[in-house]
Amino acid sequence: MSNKTLIIGLITLLFLLVNYEYAIAGGPWKGKIIDIETKEPLEGAVVLAVWERVYMTPAGASSYFYEAKETLTDKEGRFEIPSYTPINLVPIISYMRGPLFTIFKPGYGSLTMVLDKYLKGVTAEVYEMELSEKKYRLSTGLIELPPLKTREERRMVGVSPIGDKKDWKKQKQFIKLLREEWEYLTGKPAGDLYKIEEDN
Repeated sequence: MSNKTLIIGLITLLFLLVNYEYAIAGGPWKGKIIDIETKEPLEGAVVLAVWERVYMTPAGASSYFYEAKETLTDKEGRFEIPSYTPINLVPIISYMRGPLFTIFKPGYGSLTMVLDKYLKGVTAEVYEMELSEKKYRLSTGLIELPPLKTREERRMVGVSPIGDKKDWKKQKQFIKLLREEWEYLTGKPAGDLYKIEEDN
């Protein structure tokens, strides 16, 4: 084996080791979403998982949409997003980050946060928090959302599609619910709001 071949092999191995942390398959992510007050399951809530590619530059890190997976909860409030491995082909200048989860159901408080340890069952922790004076509870495989009882409370929910318009095609169920909620709150057709442009 020549020195050149050995050096190339060592460099390749180094790249793989540097990127190993970000290349391990994640998931599956699964759980159940319920009403924090009634403990009833919430059917039709969207669970959106988003990955980003983060580039390291002299001016700092810049992140860009990479991939999204979404699903809806069933009648029992259950959902599952299958395992997924983002591939980073340029580990020297970038790394993969995610998934960041967004959970949204019209009429309920929404969440956008890292939920990995709760949805993969690697913690026994019960975490309670308040957002906009509403209580949320997270535990292994269980997410409890607060009901929003007035239009004003529902108007305060600040969620929107992630990434650019070209990325919205991976968020169709999320966008459908956002459009339905906008129509409910305004009494007007959604029109071009978050319109997804299909490829010709």
